[in-house]
Amino acid sequence: MKRNYIFALLLMSFVWTVQGQQQLRRSQFVTNTYAANPAVAGTEPGTLLSSTFRHQWTGFGGAPSTVLFSAHKAVPNGLGIGAIFYSDDMGGAIQQTGFELTGAYSILLNNEDAVSFGLSLKGNQFEFDGTNLQVWQPLDEALPGTLETSFDVDANVGMMVYGKDYYFGFAIHNLMQRELEFSSVESGANRLVRHYNFMGSYLYKVNGQVSLQPSGLLRLTESTPVQLDMYCRAIVNGTFWGGLGFRPQDAVVISVGMRYAEFTVGYNYDITLASSLISSHSHEFTMGFFVPRRSGFRSRPGSSRGLGFGDRILK
Repeated sequence: MKRNYIFALLLMSFVWTVQGQQQLRRSQFVTNTYAANPAVAGTEPGTLLSSTFRHQWTGFGGAPSTVLFSAHKAVPNGLGIGAIFYSDDMGGAIQQTGFELTGAYSILLNNEDAVSFGLSLKGNQFEFDGTNLQVWQPLDEALPGTLETSFDVDANVGMMVYGKDYYFGFAIHNLMQRELEFSSVESGANRLVRHYNFMGSYLYKVNGQVSLQPSGLLRLTESTPVQLDMYCRAIVNGTFWGGLGFRPQDAVVISVGMRYAEFTVGYNYDITLASSLISSHSHEFTMGFFVPRRSGFRSRPGSSRGLGFGDRILK
């Protein structure tokens, strides 16, 4: 299918001028907080495997889609390690793929709380495929009819304070703001920009069967407006959950999920609030698996009774 001219507009406004969000968009941030903050790596006593598939603007040919796989685990002496692999098709002509490798360290504050620090090394490749674009100005030098790629290495850092029933923290992505090198763009005109994530969550036990977990994620850069994700889910018997989220001036989010043994599955449905010429619906699926740790690790807050940071739903 030939690319629509809309992708040329996305290219000019999103990639070449670097004025848009360059991080992956996920509505279910609460089910895999490690993808938003490297300090989460190793904060559970075992290995957490997670995958996400998101399809944006369902029903529109060539619409953006994202695939993400992640894993993190606790190792002895308060350390944590993790890895993320992703492929983000931003819409036909633009795609990024990459990986993150993480190391983290947790410090126990008292019997109920701890603080964790994380650092990720990030390798990211942007790709622009102009070989099959339909554009208004075919001879526009800013839209070359070739396939170009740019690979860069950057870093993410984060901090997280957490306890039995809560967590809050922040992360900085694209710390070094490396330049994207494309032959059709003048040197220094196109860079990755720093993204700042501030997030928090609290688990409130209504009774022995039902808990509520309100969560929030605030995202901002130096060149884009603040984006706020608000979300609350009800968890029943530590097994089933349903949630409702809201992104002001963007979308309402409806989610459901369940846990079976050490597996978790979740589904997210986004309804776009603003008028859209493309589509008002998006779908997101998540799956997770928890591998319990072996004995001998230093204990951590909530290791068998807390939030599980959304990756596991525990009674």
